[in-house]
Amino acid sequence: MLPPLYLAQCSTSSHGQDLWWNDLVRLGAILLVCCALVAGLPAVVAAAAPTVYQNPLTAHDAPDPDIVESNGVYYAFTTGTTRLRIEELQSTNLVTWTVLPFPGALIEEPAWVLQGYEWAPSVAEFDGTWVMYYATYDALAGTECVTEATAPSVAGPYLNVSLAPVICNPGGDIDPDIFVAPAGGATLVWRGPDAIWSQPLSPTGRTLAAGSHSSRLTQRQRGWESTVENPEMVQTGGLTYLFFSGGTWTGPSYAVGYALCAGPSGPCGQPSYHPILGTTGAAVGPGGENVFQDGSGQWWMAYAAWTAGAVGYPNGARSLRMDPLCFASGAQPGPGSPIVPGPTTTPQPLVQSCPTLDPTPYRMAAADGGLFAYGGASYDGSTGGQNIPAPVAAAATDPQTGGYWEVGADGTVYPFDAPFDGDLTGRTIASPPVVGMAATPDGGGYWLVAADGGVFAFGDAAYFGSMGGQPLDRPITGMATTPDGGGYWLVATDGGIFAFGDAAYLGSMGGRPLDRPVVGMAAMADGLGYWLVASDGGVFTFGDAPFRGSTGGERLNAPVVGLTPDGPGGYWLVASDGGIFAYGSAAFEGSAGGLRLNSPVIGMMAA
Repeated sequence: MLPPLYLAQCSTSSHGQDLWWNDLVRLGAILLVCCALVAGLPAVVAAAAPTVYQNPLTAHDAPDPDIVESNGVYYAFTTGTTRLRIEELQSTNLVTWTVLPFPGALIEEPAWVLQGYEWAPSVAEFDGTWVMYYATYDALAGTECVTEATAPSVAGPYLNVSLAPVICNPGGDIDPDIFVAPAGGATLVWRGPDAIWSQPLSPTGRTLAAGSHSSRLTQRQRGWESTVENPEMVQTGGLTYLFFSGGTWTGPSYAVGYALCAGPSGPCGQPSYHPILGTTGAAVGPGGENVFQDGSGQWWMAYAAWTAGAVGYPNGARSLRMDPLCFASGAQPGPGSPIVPGPTTTPQPLVQSCPTLDPTPYRMAAADGGLFAYGGASYDGSTGGQNIPAPVAAAATDPQTGGYWEVGADGTVYPFDAPFDGDLTGRTIASPPVVGMAATPDGGGYWLVAADGGVFAFGDAAYFGSMGGQPLDRPITGMATTPDGGGYWLVATDGGIFAFGDAAYLGSMGGRPLDRPVVGMAAMADGLGYWLVASDGGVFTFGDAPFRGSTGGERLNAPVVGLTPDGPGGYWLVASDGGIFAYGSAAFEGSAGGLRLNSPVIGMMAA
């Protein structure tokens, strides 16, 4: 990503003065300490180590982060969009970060570098020398290139005295990443003009290995990848991962995906059709990712993102953020699939447990009442094959017995290992067909909702209001309940949300253009967020509901008809042909996709 060219906030007339400025700042800090000691001031008691972090970690611009650890100190090198140079931040706890004084990490460059165009740094140590690769603009060649600088210590200062860039091909080369294999050997990975490439480095790390050649790793393959850039290679668990950013970095389409590679030279394949980290809530356009381990061995993904309401320069900032990176065996699409439980914007524990991916049972219901159970979910009967007066419109799991209900479009409820608490049979109502159903937390009742927004409560389900009899722009298509059963949301096909009881209104798609109509919604277990899903599989998140991926923009065999959460870690989408799409921690346990069905699937439910 090419940073915007801003006027420097402060400047000096030579590199010698830059060094003088750093020395002066350091000398001032030493004098302050000495004065405090002479004055007999009380010793400063070390503050307790923080146990939580909260994104964003910085308020100012810090895109394309690269975090390394040395002697218990973390150093973050970022694109210096406000100072025209690579910036360097330091932290001892990953929570509070201090920016090094101007001019930052990089203080000297050759004449061929267009000053003010330095971005996407990557830093590693080679036999006591720290090497930084970064992208710049060759003023003589007139193109983007990759070059390197060195320093005697990780903190710098870094000097670039090269006579020419390391990599500079027609069409431009940017976003370098130094990959040092656990077994030894280093590789430079970067984004070339049409793909992500790699090539072995020499033992010094300052040049490409003699006699080596570049290898093409991956290029644009998925619908969301308007570009593929910012590569980051990692090896763990016997697998080689290539993370990358795609979309447009200036807006919400930017996201992080990955490929699996046979090794640093490839070949690589993208096993997932969807990003693993994307816009969620107030975090907009996460990307420029970096993967690192903390002192305890926990994996993290550092990245930058805009804050909703301040997207784009000059008013916005791509602030530094991080969230845990999990390599969870058993997730779709295969063993060791990476999961990032984020992007988060609320306080999070520094020590986290990755989502478990134990088999998660689920069921699907078809319009004829046919029931399909997967992952060990019990089959307790269905109306499939029976002569029912109206097609099944929705189904819900009984949280008490583990059984379920099916409900017809006419409001007839069919219980299976679940109590019958009443239905609309024999009642004359003004409402159009029933379109949704939800159970109370204790399983002692349920709600039905009709297309006009009429709500009907049975058992211990309380009535909190409805849209019945009120004008709607579009019909209601589903509902979700709060965790205590004290409220519910209704969603319309235009994405409009209507909240009742203790259900909080957290936003909607009402009044915003949609490619396809919304077909359903689901709520977070904490009641502080919800998802909407459209028939093309587009997923829209509100509150603290995380985005784990979607089929939006993909060609589907059949339209999506519902979304079911697997806790906060993931969710499933189900299509009318019974196809299942699993995201995040939601495990794929099977589907009816490819089977010949008597009636289309109308929804699914966790068992």
